[in-house]
Amino acid sequence: MAVDLTSAGASAEFTKAYDWRDTALYALALGAGTEDLAFVRDTPAPLVLPTYGVIPAFEPAFEVLKRTGADLVQLLHTAQRVEQVAPFPAQGQMHTKATLRGLWDMKVGAIAMVDTETSVDGALCSRTTWELLLRGEGGFGGERPPSLPRTRVPKDSTILFEETITTLPQQALLYRLTGDINPIHANPDVARKAGFDRPILHGLCTYGIAARLSLKNLADSDPTRFASFEARFAKVVMPGDTLIVRGHALPDTTDVAVTVTVADNQTEAITSARFCISGHS
Repeated sequence: MAVDLTSAGASAEFTKAYDWRDTALYALALGAGTEDLAFVRDTPAPLVLPTYGVIPAFEPAFEVLKRTGADLVQLLHTAQRVEQVAPFPAQGQMHTKATLRGLWDMKVGAIAMVDTETSVDGALCSRTTWELLLRGEGGFGGERPPSLPRTRVPKDSTILFEETITTLPQQALLYRLTGDINPIHANPDVARKAGFDRPILHGLCTYGIAARLSLKNLADSDPTRFASFEARFAKVVMPGDTLIVRGHALPDTTDVAVTVTVADNQTEAITSARFCISGHS
């Protein structure tokens, strides 16, 4: 089925209530534990990881992607950005609007970009940008797509932090309880159809792990100090993989370049990642 280019500009809106159980589940799905009680407790009111903004954005983002007519089993998430406007409260009514910015030909597929905004009880909290490759939907021509900025790790840069975390064999099954129920992360037959030996870990789970550890090491796990986090997904991660998350100093800024490496084969799962602390560009 050819991708429907007239779907560019399509939008969708979703409203959903949430409470501490939802935000705690998200933190646990990203590997939080007994050292992270501020994010998983019920009282006093828990802190919310800033990348929680991807959770209310998921349903409306994929609703507009469905309107492209593409086979979403063949979809690959290629890049993600979350900007925090204000910290998420511990509970409330979330309203999210997603807009399909456009579709661009990459020959092997079509690049789709989706922008979202999420408000809680009327106050804007989060903006996200999703870049996704719709495999097999290219060949229609046109201009090159816009791209999220790419942050290069400087040669001989200072490593500001390094943490190793081993994902659980059931990590994808846990993360999908947050709302991303794409069967490629749970059903072996669907994963094989998409070209993988077994179900893969959500790119947004790896992304969230990297953001959580960056917040911990660079901002004392203080959500109010999070401005934005953007990253490109270079390689898939399998549940059970051990990940090495590093923060690298960048010249002339307090922003930090972040990399995520799979320990077994030393491949970089996340590249061009930039963690921006609030109050700095």
